[in-house]
Amino acid sequence: MKNLPRLIVPILLMLTHGLGFAFDLSSEVEKLNEEYRNTYEYPIIIFDKNEIAPKLVGLEETDQIEIVKNYTLDIHDIELSHNEAVNLVPYFTSLNGAASAIPFFERGWGKELKFCAVLPNGIMNDLSAEVRRVLGDSKEVDVYENFDFSRFENLFTLEELYLYSLYHELSHCLDQNFMLKNYSSSPSAHGVHEAESFAEVNALFLLAQKKGMRNLGAKRSLLRKTYSQYMGPYLASDKVSTFAGPIVKKGGSVYFLTPAIIAAQRELENYKKGVMDFNLEQTLALSKEVVEHHAINSRSFQALNKSFKDGSEEAKRYYRDLSQRDPDLFLATYYDLLYLSVLLDR
Repeated sequence: MKNLPRLIVPILLMLTHGLGFAFDLSSEVEKLNEEYRNTYEYPIIIFDKNEIAPKLVGLEETDQIEIVKNYTLDIHDIELSHNEAVNLVPYFTSLNGAASAIPFFERGWGKELKFCAVLPNGIMNDLSAEVRRVLGDSKEVDVYENFDFSRFENLFTLEELYLYSLYHELSHCLDQNFMLKNYSSSPSAHGVHEAESFAEVNALFLLAQKKGMRNLGAKRSLLRKTYSQYMGPYLASDKVSTFAGPIVKKGGSVYFLTPAIIAAQRELENYKKGVMDFNLEQTLALSKEVVEHHAINSRSFQALNKSFKDGSEEAKRYYRDLSQRDPDLFLATYYDLLYLSVLLDR
């Protein structure tokens, strides 16, 4: 089964770290399964990697497949096909340290959903390692030379990072707009950016409502900005093979979620609106509205990606010239690029 997360496997591998005690998500996974399993006509299944992954270690793939199929049938009463189980196994083995959400369809590609799988990060990191995982730091991709990671270690708790990651992936499965558009045809980098913006915004709202974490927006936007600031030029460069795919190459733009997060935080702080008391339907509708108005639009998205690929000054010059020749089409894009460059300190 082809699926969107496979397109970003190289990024997910970059984000993988090991070792150390971390916040245990098992109890949260159990609660969320009960709450969201029957939200839609298709089940949302949140897999407990802490339970599954250790059972697969050292086994042949055929045995791993049977364990995943039995777990899904026993715990969630969903009978997986052989191909569905084959596609899930890597998320408990080689991609155990990646956080993902994958829709599975009943008949063919882009048809009726059978279920949506939420696969949290299964590696128990300490705070330092989890900060580095989210920022994409690794020995293979050393773009953070002399960077002070303690600034984020002092901003976040481990619980906040793990819960945000979990609720982000859950929000992908709750998204019946942007995510499904990416599966109805060949996904575009900008389409993935919209889906990621939705997941990030909806997670912000849910964590505020359910956990009282109503002040995450500013520091989360800084975290996302830092990822794009450092990883964007690297991913767009010749150091990353074109075989990685266009979505990976545009990863700095795809994951620049800061504008949408800032807008969502403003909604939380609008006490007249009462977002803290919204039900799920209202929350999802507001998340969709924030993305439609504040995620980077497609033309500005391309301009931002050019700044990662060719340099900020070259991109500004290029779009300034376009805006002078055709202001109706490109003047707003040029101003957007200036604004986004300020956010990114470029």
